[in-house]
Amino acid sequence: MKKLVGLTFASALMLMAAGKTPEDVKAAERAWAEATAKSDAAALQKILADDLLYTHSTGDDDTKKMFIDNMSNGVRKYTKVQHYGDIDAKLYGDIAIVRAKARIETIMSGKAGGAHLKWIHVFRYKGGVWQLLAHQSLRLPN
Repeated sequence: MKKLVGLTFASALMLMAAGKTPEDVKAAERAWAEATAKSDAAALQKILADDLLYTHSTGDDDTKKMFIDNMSNGVRKYTKVQHYGDIDAKLYGDIAIVRAKARIETIMSGKAGGAHLKWIHVFRYKGGVWQLLAHQSLRLPN
């Protein structure tokens, strides 16, 4: 239990009880959103796969390192990631596809902004946890 000190509650739960059900994948999705909105680099190190490909709605691509570094240095920081509606999760062995919608708020290079997004996330079950392997989003009308 001492190893969990410093992790967010949601990510700690994900790490302790990750199973192979749609609800477990949805919990990983929520943990990603929480860690992203809090700029929790330690939690994201565990939630994001080392070979992550993160394609933003702008078309910009990030690796795991770039995603975390951009939040830390203020290039792209998320202050809110709020899911709404159903989070849909389908499992295919050790891979899960998640479809979700959210309203986000960001600070990019010091300028506040926001968007209404829909995305597909690909999670991979590895080492007993679900990790975000790929993200692809698009903007929806506000």
